[in-house]
Amino acid sequence: MDFKAAVLHQPGEEISIESVQLKGLGATEVLIQVKASGLCHTDLEIIDGELNWPLPVVLGHEGSGEVVEVGSEVRLVSEGDRVVCSWTPACGGCFFCAQDQPILCKQLTLNNPKGYTFSGARRLHLSDGKPLHHFLVISSHAESCFIEEKAAVFPDCIHGQRSLLG
Repeated sequence: MDFKAAVLHQPGEEISIESVQLKGLGATEVLIQVKASGLCHTDLEIIDGELNWPLPVVLGHEGSGEVVEVGSEVRLVSEGDRVVCSWTPACGGCFFCAQDQPILCKQLTLNNPKGYTFSGARRLHLSDGKPLHHFLVISSHAESCFIEEKAAVFPDCIHGQRSLLG
């Protein structure tokens, strides 16, 4: 699948809008047509070179949109659902998750700083095949992004009507 995304190649340079390729959707992932993506100070710190991150990268970690495809093992999210993307999914089984500290989830803290997805994959590529890094497991400054099913937050969660967290 091809779509447009905002790509940063080097700190201090302008971001370029480029065609990127998604190489397959993981079994527990959902593909989202991005409807909104907030620009955060963290994005700006990477653009300015104040925060180190693997490059090139598709920035953005404050995204929301509509689910357009789900992986084969996804059970709680469906096509057409409107979701907000969480940059802190948790495995639920590591030491930190068991201690009710999911923000320190081993899987997240292992893969996130490397610019990988939550599962440890790199599925975004430039049109020439060069791999792209992910940003905070979301990369929402794009027409589409993909996240783990457990990172999909439903707007109704605010009112306690629907939650993937239990």
